[in-house]
Amino acid sequence: MEVIVKKTTELTAAEIDRVNALFFDVFKKERSADYFLGEYLNTPLGYSYHAMLWDGDTLAGFHSGVPFYYRDGDRRFIAGLGIDTMTAVTHRDFFNVRDMFRACEEAMKADGCVLRVGFPNDNSYPILKKGFKYKDIGKLDTYFLPIRIGGVKPKYSFLNPLSQLLCWSIMQFSRLSLSARIYDFRYGKCRESFDLVRYKWYGGEYQTIEYKGVVARYKVMNYNGVMTAFVLDVHPLSRRAFDAIIRKVYCATRSKVDMIMYVGHLPFTPLSLITMPHKMEPKHFNFTCKPLAKDAFDDSIYDISNWDVNLSNYDLL
Repeated sequence: MEVIVKKTTELTAAEIDRVNALFFDVFKKERSADYFLGEYLNTPLGYSYHAMLWDGDTLAGFHSGVPFYYRDGDRRFIAGLGIDTMTAVTHRDFFNVRDMFRACEEAMKADGCVLRVGFPNDNSYPILKKGFKYKDIGKLDTYFLPIRIGGVKPKYSFLNPLSQLLCWSIMQFSRLSLSARIYDFRYGKCRESFDLVRYKWYGGEYQTIEYKGVVARYKVMNYNGVMTAFVLDVHPLSRRAFDAIIRKVYCATRSKVDMIMYVGHLPFTPLSLITMPHKMEPKHFNFTCKPLAKDAFDDSIYDISNWDVNLSNYDLL
């Protein structure tokens, strides 16, 4: 068994094909070489890092680190998002995954990365915490607007007119959101570089919407059978701007989507969306990190209230 780390620009076409074949075996989803490169080359550094677990000539595991520039106040640093962790069924054990994580972290650290961040699912979350020494930052919250309840639960289709009326009423009520206070967070992505590359992922299927100098991105997609408009980011963030953006997304998408959703940390309760209790979430969004450089951060990094974070920081959409 051997773990080899390469940058995206160093991978051969054959290696990318092998990775995509493993991806299909593990996740039962197909992706092309162009799809792979579109995600991993669109980073501020122009590449990502890939740890490959080889058993002879067999690719048995894969894990990636995607570098982005983040800021701590006025200080800029590189944080690596850990994604696409997968192992063949025959090689699925703690030590193989640990070795891939370690190798990827060491390669990124050698290039100046000082922090690893991740959003592990509930299965891998305890492994990252107990086995790989990642620490909690917090859980992202889920906010939603069920425009057509029948699109979410088909047996309730007869209630669609009621849910549409409810959502229209919520939109009107949200006009009472008057606070224009701009929230500033200690930790967040460097937008100059982030916005140039992140929204080229997945074929660039993102829409941009603006409101009085506030810019937001959203994406419409079929997610688990539900046509959903995901709002990924709103900046600069204020309660009034956020609720106004949701109204604009609602007007632009209400004829074609069943739900509007936002996943992230908000320092306020929006009037335009309903907050979903964590126990009812279809997926938990655990936000974790691991400093790679000693004394690079204080304990403030483990408090989600210090972070500007949402689905744009993640690889889900």
